[in-house]
Amino acid sequence: MANPQIVYNPGTGNVTLAFKYPPHAVTAFSMDAVVHDNISSAGVRERVLERIDNFLELEMPYVAIGADLTNWQTFLNYALGGGQFSYYPDASQSAFTNYWLDDAKQTAAYKHPGIYSWKLRFRQVVT
Repeated sequence: MANPQIVYNPGTGNVTLAFKYPPHAVTAFSMDAVVHDNISSAGVRERVLERIDNFLELEMPYVAIGADLTNWQTFLNYALGGGQFSYYPDASQSAFTNYWLDDAKQTAAYKHPGIYSWKLRFRQVVT
C-alpha cells in the first residue's frame, strides 16, 4: 500500500501533494448531524434531520523541513482559502474522495529537529 496523496487545482493545473510519510490516527469515519429537536411538554421528541456531514481526520506526525514542508504549506494556503481537493488514501489506486479543509487554522508544531507535525480535519464535499 502506497502513502496517500492529495490532488488540487489552484487555477494553474493539477498539483499532486505526495505524502512523504504516512498519516497517523486516520479515522474510519467521523460524522456530525445537523438536527433540530423539538421536545413536547409530554416529553416526546421530534427530530428534523437537516444533513449529516462526513469528515476525515488525520495526524501528520512527520513533515520534514525543506520541500516536504514547503509543499504542505502551499497546499494549506490553497485549502485554507476554501479550495476543494481530492484525497487518495492509497496513491497507487484510483479511488478518491473530494474534501474541503474544515479547519480555519493550521500550525506546524515542532516535533524534533527538522520535523514538524499537525492535525487535519477534512469535510467531505457533497454534490
